[in-house]
Amino acid sequence: MPYSSASAIEIDKKLRDDFRRRLRDYGISAETTDPILAVLFRTLAQQLENLYSETGRIRLALLDELIAGLGVEQRMARPAQTVARFLLPGAGSQVVEAGTELMGEAQTGERLTFTTDATIAVSQAAIAMAFTYQEGALQLMPGMELPERLQNARPALDPVKVNLGPHPAVILAIEKLPASHLSLHSFFFELGPDAARIQEALESETWCLFGPSGELHSRGILRPRTLNAGVRGLQWLAKSETADAPAGDGRSMTAADVPVLPPGFYGERVFVMPPVEAERRTMCAAPRGMEAALGRVFGREYAGIAAEKRAWVRISFPREVPSLHTGIGSIAMHAITASNVECHNQTVHFDEKGTSIPISVEAGTERYLVAPLSVFGEAGSTYLPGMQASSEPGAGRYTIRSGRIELQPARRVDATREDYANVRVWVTAGALGNNVGPGRVETFLKKGVLPGIRLTNPTSAAGGTNGEEFEHAQARFAAALLARDRIITQEDLTALTRAFDKRIVGAYARTSVERTGSGMRRLLKVTVQMTRDSMVDPEAEAPILTGDLTRHLKDRMMLDTELAVSLEWK
Repeated sequence: MPYSSASAIEIDKKLRDDFRRRLRDYGISAETTDPILAVLFRTLAQQLENLYSETGRIRLALLDELIAGLGVEQRMARPAQTVARFLLPGAGSQVVEAGTELMGEAQTGERLTFTTDATIAVSQAAIAMAFTYQEGALQLMPGMELPERLQNARPALDPVKVNLGPHPAVILAIEKLPASHLSLHSFFFELGPDAARIQEALESETWCLFGPSGELHSRGILRPRTLNAGVRGLQWLAKSETADAPAGDGRSMTAADVPVLPPGFYGERVFVMPPVEAERRTMCAAPRGMEAALGRVFGREYAGIAAEKRAWVRISFPREVPSLHTGIGSIAMHAITASNVECHNQTVHFDEKGTSIPISVEAGTERYLVAPLSVFGEAGSTYLPGMQASSEPGAGRYTIRSGRIELQPARRVDATREDYANVRVWVTAGALGNNVGPGRVETFLKKGVLPGIRLTNPTSAAGGTNGEEFEHAQARFAAALLARDRIITQEDLTALTRAFDKRIVGAYARTSVERTGSGMRRLLKVTVQMTRDSMVDPEAEAPILTGDLTRHLKDRMMLDTELAVSLEWK
């Protein structure tokens, strides 16, 4: 809510009028004001005017401090996000590390840096066929370009009746795989403007890699989890027997020095495969139950098409999902999101620059603050956030207020203050990054990086902001303060349980007391309800889901309450 601020002249006049009125109350008439009092009134009026003008900044500073104290996401600027796609003309596979810097150009001419959000592998692998399965019909996806030999077969574009189960799905056939199979390969979904429910389903629904005989099995099931900037990283449901052995590229999906960013505009549409171990690198001619349908799609040419084995992937969807055929425009491989962030590195000598350093536009710099990356002292010690508890004597600390980072210098062993600190922060151009249109991110920031790889940019940048408004941050702070993701009431328990996995259709709890060797203890028995056909392999998936849900709820339960989770088929 905006505050009206009075000018120094108005405040001075009000002070004079109040002074004369108070004198009249005591029977004293004062037509003129003493010159000394006049100077005093004007000085006080000027100070009050300055205070009123700072009201908005003080409110924001206090809110920022409260948010930092609770550990809630801070009120920072959000970088614009775009999608970069990499093409490798030659054979083999090459890794594009998270944090690779790209150069983009805004429509107004500014050159902006974009940084990739996760690590992916690039190869000649390509989607040979993409089908949607819904309401008992299999159909080639529109918007997907088939290889020339498949186009020459003149495939049928009409839906073909087939029974692949009750749930809709997207089924992909991937060819030209490198030796590492699908390790760290990525998929970008181009969705229609009214496909919000499809995107919501993609965030949590399972993927499955078909086995060598075209079967679905628990070893091939993957589920998504959120990585940096909202990118969805797929992880295997069942651990591999050779999980500790190097597999494929074996690299992590994010780098240690990549900024930890909130979900961006495109992050939820990009999926990154995990490393694929040797026993999971399966390929088949066709999934079970699809052979006859594929024969009707490709006609007499199907025999030649089926002779080649490919990696087949099934992405399941809930029954109530809208039309996949019209909602999904296309699916592209070797794409990853890139966010408009760059690292600002500064060495602060306390005797020369003090301990309060501007790091954002609010304090006079050219870029908006996204997040602090690191603050190191003279001796290499790490500075801690101002609200973080620590028993380390002499530890340096930092606090971010009103676009400035305020440093509390670390102390040496002899209790003397260190002379300097190194500050690294992530900054962004904010809303300016939204002016980068499609095809405007086409070069690497540093020449010679990833030779032989060609870069394309199919989307415009979006989602950049200069900061969060006070009202929105205040509402978010109030929600975090009231809820704090804790289980207090029955409604809290039901809501958290249902929100854990969308396949859970019901949940209820019973409290009891059980006798143990150390006495009586309270026990909360939580029963979740699911349908068998919501899982690919219920016997393998159910125990894992139950264990994950138990840990999720225990982290939010009150003290001295034991928890037991069971599954009930509905």
